[in-house]
Amino acid sequence: MSDAQPFLDNLENLRVVSSVALEYVQDRRDEFAKSATGVHARRAEKVIHQLRVVIGELEKEFAVLEYLLGESSPSVPRADT
Repeated sequence: MSDAQPFLDNLENLRVVSSVALEYVQDRRDEFAKSATGVHARRAEKVIHQLRVVIGELEKEFAVLEYLLGESSPSVPRADT
């Protein structure tokens, strides 16, 4: 399966980038809320909405992938067990 490693690499990259982004938001959220103009606030709201859509799509994809992994290789132990 030559496609398996790049897929895993991309999942890991997604995890790392998401973790860094989360840390950035956590560290700067309050300061942004204090200093943002109305334009900044509306832009943030728009981006937050777009992120929630992407997160929802990722959740669906992860659920399908987990289902497919369970169907295709029942002998492979799951990471959460």
